[in-house]
This record gives sequence, structure tokens and C-alpha cells, in this order.
Amino acid sequence: MTRSLKISLIVSILFVGLIRLQPIWERNPGGFWNVLFLLGIAILFIWLIVKIIIEIIRLIKQRKNWTLKLFIPFLIMTVFLLDGIFNPLKINLDKIYGQVVFRACYEGTQNQSTFKLRENGKFDIHWTGAFLFDDFYTGNYTKSGDTLLLDFDTEIPHSLNDTLIINGEYIYRLKADSLIPTRFYLGYCKGLN
Repeated sequence: MTRSLKISLIVSILFVGLIRLQPIWERNPGGFWNVLFLLGIAILFIWLIVKIIIEIIRLIKQRKNWTLKLFIPFLIMTVFLLDGIFNPLKINLDKIYGQVVFRACYEGTQNQSTFKLRENGKFDIHWTGAFLFDDFYTGNYTKSGDTLLLDFDTEIPHSLNDTLIINGEYIYRLKADSLIPTRFYLGYCKGLN
């Protein structure tokens, strides 16, 4: 195996691996490491694009001596790049945590959060914000009508508590028999911030 082929294969596998394993690494280790992983994906993406262009130029220069072996690095990098971008096999490791049956979104001026209830009785809240803030809150839930009872495994986020009420398109927290807005709305994030 040539050095070029080895490097192409390793970088391509790292690129797709980091993308596919995102549901795992964004929880553990999470936090600031997420920024490093995303930066790694960006660097590997740029490296693959540049390397593919270099391989095309090399193939054009050697067009009189073409063999199948010359095309292998180009093909490997192109297939892995397309797989990383388009995911034709529909690989989604987020399903190992359970199928999402309910979702809500919070969009502030400097932060955003997604709240997911899963069919296995677990929930997760992924909160990101300014200055590289990135945190996951997890636990178990019980839903009774429009009431959500949350049992946090982690600390409780500042704008939520263990009892939430779904009223219309919004989620409220219950505190001393009063409904306090959490600014979470039902569904996918709309890009309002």
C-alpha cells in the first residue's frame, strides 16, 4: 500500500467517523471538547477537498500511464467525502439513546437548546451558547396529559425545574401553582435568533 493511499484512507475514515459518532462525543466528553471535534471535522473536510484536487491534477498529469491503482486514493476520498456530507446509508447513532417522540426548542439571543423526550422514558436537553458553552442535561421523565415530571441525572438548567406544563405550543415550568414561561416552543428550531 502506498503512503498516499494510507494517508487518504486514514483521513477519510477519521472524517466520516467523527461525523457519525457525533451523538456520542457531544455527550461524552461534551463541553469544550465538542468545539475541538467540530474543528477537527472542518480541518479534515478542507484537507479532503484539497487532496482530491491534488489527486485530480496528478491523474491528469499521468493520463498516459493510467492504471486502476492510480485511481484508488481519489475514489476512496471521494466516496468518504460524499458519505460524510450526504449520509446515503442513513446511519444515525442518535437512535441508540432511543427514538425521539417529542421535541421542543429554545432560542435566545446568545444561546439555543433542544429538548427531546425519547420512547424509552429518557430525556435529554442539549444547551449551547456564547463563549463556547455546551452542556447536556439528561434524566428520566413521566408524562401525564400535559404535565411532564422530570427526574434529572445531572443538574437542573436554570430556566427549568422538575415539573413542566405543555400549554398550546409552549412549555411552562410550574412553581408555587404559577406557570412561568421557559421560552421553549414545540417542534424543531426555527432559526429565530
